[in-house]
Amino acid sequence: MTQQIKKIAIAQDGSLVSQHFGHCMSYALFNFENGKMTRLPDLQSPGHEPGKLPRLLAAEGVNIVIAGGMGPRAIDLFEENGIEVILGVSGDLGRAAEAFANGTLTAGTSTCSHDDHACGGENHEEHEHPAHIVCISSTGTSLDSPADLRFGRAPYFAVINLSSNTASIFQNPFTDAESGVGPKVVQLLASNGVSVLITGKSGVNASAALKAADIAAYELAEPVTIAEALQKYLAHELSPLL
Repeated sequence: MTQQIKKIAIAQDGSLVSQHFGHCMSYALFNFENGKMTRLPDLQSPGHEPGKLPRLLAAEGVNIVIAGGMGPRAIDLFEENGIEVILGVSGDLGRAAEAFANGTLTAGTSTCSHDDHACGGENHEEHEHPAHIVCISSTGTSLDSPADLRFGRAPYFAVINLSSNTASIFQNPFTDAESGVGPKVVQLLASNGVSVLITGKSGVNASAALKAADIAAYELAEPVTIAEALQKYLAHELSPLL
């Protein structure tokens, strides 16, 4: 008997399983055949046109999707395209794939407590998080880099566009400036359309500039990766930066 080939798509944030399916920017693909798991090239998100992603994954031969959370309407759309949905999964996506391969992956409750607009990716206009562009101060140039708890002197900034599911990381040109660093960085972020900042601390002048630029700031109390910081924001686990 020929064993059925299973093709798996895992919603990812960096090296982690995304806790909010509709927010992730790409999907890790795996083939599972004859007890062997093989990773394939990642698939970039096609955006949030209703029903587009389920059709795209079905066309790619995907028959299983793994994520932390997803809205009920999105689940229905995947099932209509013959794709099984496994939710309540978290942690390293490579370990999640291995657990599926050896039969030890445990599904849990969806991490999404809201509706399809937030987690199904079917109507971004009514997203629970109105901010479309999030900036996270970073120590490095990837989503797996640790976030920097400094603001103005952080060497890099990761900018994530939740509307288009794209990310870019650019170098801070003001790290060696003698004075006025915070307001200068705020002006740079505002020119890039940033509406939310995630960092550790900011000075009085930077805080005033953030308020004037209508950029909401949230505090990281401990070092985490850029991907983890974004997950914490999307899960409402960060406090406003005072």
